[in-house]
Order: sequence, then C-alpha cells, then structure tokens
Amino acid sequence: MDETEFNLERAKQMEQTVHQAKMVDRITTGWDSRGALHNFYQANLRAIERGVKITRIFVVTRENLAESDFQKVLLAQYRNAIDVHIAFHDELPSTANISNRDTDSSFDFAIYDDRVVTDVFSKPGKYFGRKTSEPVEVTKYLHLYELVEHSAYAITLEDDKVILVGDVIPLAS
Repeated sequence: MDETEFNLERAKQMEQTVHQAKMVDRITTGWDSRGALHNFYQANLRAIERGVKITRIFVVTRENLAESDFQKVLLAQYRNAIDVHIAFHDELPSTANISNRDTDSSFDFAIYDDRVVTDVFSKPGKYFGRKTSEPVEVTKYLHLYELVEHSAYAITLEDDKVILVGDVIPLAS
C-alpha cells in the first residue's frame, strides 16, 4: 500500500477494533494537521469513546524528548486517554532474528484486537506499508510488541510537562 492507502487502512482497522489496539510508533509531528494522519488519529479518538483501550509506545531518541513539538504530541495523546509509553531506540532489541524477517523492524506497527497488524516498511520504496491477518504473522508481532513494551517507560505529567514515571526532571523545558 502507498502511504495514503496505508493510513486509510489503519483508520478502517481502528473503526473495527472492539477491545484494544497496541501500537508502536516512531514519533512524528503533525499528528493533528496532516490529512491522512489526522483521520487516523480521529479514528483513535472514536475508538476510545467506544471503550477501546489504546496503548501507544513511541520510539524516540533522547534528543526528541527535548523538542517542544514532540512534547505537544505526547501531551495531546496522554490527555486523550491513550496509554502512552516511551521506548528509546538505542535500548530496543535487534529484530532481525526475532521476527524472522529479512529486515529490521520499522518500530512503526499496530495490532488491532490481536487479529490484524499494519506495519510500515523500514526501508523506503514503492510501497509504504502492509496489512496482515495471518495468525503466524500476528503472533510474531505480538511477540515483538511484548519485547518493545518490556523496554518502554510509562509517562506522567508534572507541571504540564511529560516526564518518565519516577523521573524528577521534565523531559523538555
């Protein structure tokens, strides 16, 4: 799928999700302004209204956290009742052997009700991402999600700043 088709598919999957969505995302600014991403995020908010639990682990560098644009994304998602966590890219396991794929994970995928996965390709090319509902593939992504989740940090707010749970220093100024 190209990028527009991919984001449309993600929005469709969110609309069909009943219980939970587990997501690992590269943090990008523009969640609330880019058309396709905006529509996907709106589908997230509608899912929350239906009682769907959304957990999103943002994969970032430590430098990202000091940037105000990234703080805004984290803050908005946290305030919209998304269970937000942070994973530092340099702390994540190599995925070459974990997922039995030829390339490393993009760390930009979502699992909907443990039945369907959408994944952004890690290398740019003709296609942006893919969708699968093959049980073996979904199981691989569930395992990868657990590994990323194990490396992730919960966040909280302190004086309207996003901080890691247990940290006393805000992540941004």
